[in-house]
Amino acid sequence: MRRLFLACLLMFTFSLQADWLKAIQAYEDKKYPEARAGFTALLPLGNAEAAFNLGVMAYYGEGQDTDLEAALSYFLLAEKLEHPQASDIVKRVYAEATSTQRTAAEDIAAKAFAATVIKQDARPYRFSREQAPAAVNTPMPDIPDEVSRQHPFGYIVLQYLVDGNGRVQVVDAVDGFPEDVFNSYTFRAMRRWQYEATGKPHLMSIQLNFWVKGAMDARSANQVIGHKNLWQYAQLGSGRHQEMLGSVLNLISMVSGALVYVEPSLVESESVPDLSAWFDTKKLDVSIPSFEGEVSVQTNPEGEIVRLLDVNGLKQPEPEKVLGIKIRGAEAGIFELTNNINQSRSFSRISKRDGIIIKQYVPVHPSLTANYWWKKAAVNGDRRAQRILGAQREDWQFYLIQQQDAVATAWHGARLILDGEQVEGAALLQQAKAAGYKPAAELIDALAVSVAMN
Repeated sequence: MRRLFLACLLMFTFSLQADWLKAIQAYEDKKYPEARAGFTALLPLGNAEAAFNLGVMAYYGEGQDTDLEAALSYFLLAEKLEHPQASDIVKRVYAEATSTQRTAAEDIAAKAFAATVIKQDARPYRFSREQAPAAVNTPMPDIPDEVSRQHPFGYIVLQYLVDGNGRVQVVDAVDGFPEDVFNSYTFRAMRRWQYEATGKPHLMSIQLNFWVKGAMDARSANQVIGHKNLWQYAQLGSGRHQEMLGSVLNLISMVSGALVYVEPSLVESESVPDLSAWFDTKKLDVSIPSFEGEVSVQTNPEGEIVRLLDVNGLKQPEPEKVLGIKIRGAEAGIFELTNNINQSRSFSRISKRDGIIIKQYVPVHPSLTANYWWKKAAVNGDRRAQRILGAQREDWQFYLIQQQDAVATAWHGARLILDGEQVEGAALLQQAKAAGYKPAAELIDALAVSVAMN
């Protein structure tokens, strides 16, 4: 039977806070009650490794009496959570258990699975139900030259409150890479932003991207993803490294302009992956008379368009007139064709004849997407990754509120107030303020004025 996943993490250069790592360390130190408590705390997050490890501890009687029924229930839960080795172990333990133990274990596993907070089919979290006001003047932050030289590429994701006069009153960062580098310059610039005055406040979010032209290519991208063993430690299970790797992949995808899609048949790379294809600059050209709009197409080995994957954005010509046209320089693959520069993520390949922007999709294993690592980090207890996902999904947002996370509590409280649930919203804001989260106090002041005006 596969033993507990143990990671050698002695070479980390910063303090590790993730619950998963604390539980693993407790197990290595034979502090079994502490390890069991740590793994159990991760079960509501749908952590398959935690469920599997609890099964191992119950099966071998580590820090407890051997308990076949409990072991089977944990292995069954791990199987439901899609642990890769669980199914084989379930068959073995199932054969050893009595019919009574099997029935009890199945019931316990089903209830534990139903109790997981994080769901596969979670709904997107809507930061605001209102349509955002139109931007009037939103200049990019002025980043000092010395900062740009030291950090030539990065991004920051922000959430902020715009008052009825169209001015930004409260702002905070949800995510960014490198962490905290662009915050002060961005906050200062946003205080000068102006939106359409609607007479009522709005909650908004935005991602701002920073990079010096030419600062990142395939070589430097590969260096970033392999810096300080980032890839290896993320694979070992460090939530902090997993969260950072997700942000790095988000950054590289943004700077390269690569359009990637998940190909499940690809195998995850054990060594640092090569992202050179994301920066491919081979010459492509296509001629489609009167082309207008955007369309995704599939080509055969000769570069001929044999299938239209998405025609919703194609204004002209008629879709059937695109079939059979050859993209010169292309082989079999998936491409995006558009003549709308504002919608394209990269402008490097433009057909000289018709001004059509051509972008090839790159097939990747799920491990080369930001959300893959953010999810792993989040279920391992990394709070920053949980906040990143909380801005995207209802299940993570409400988990954070249950955990009394001040950031999630404050901004969700502001949302409730704007949705008319003032008592509940005010209570959450006061809770976040009491926890020392400064923007909570600012939100209370800003929304108190707006509520009084309405």
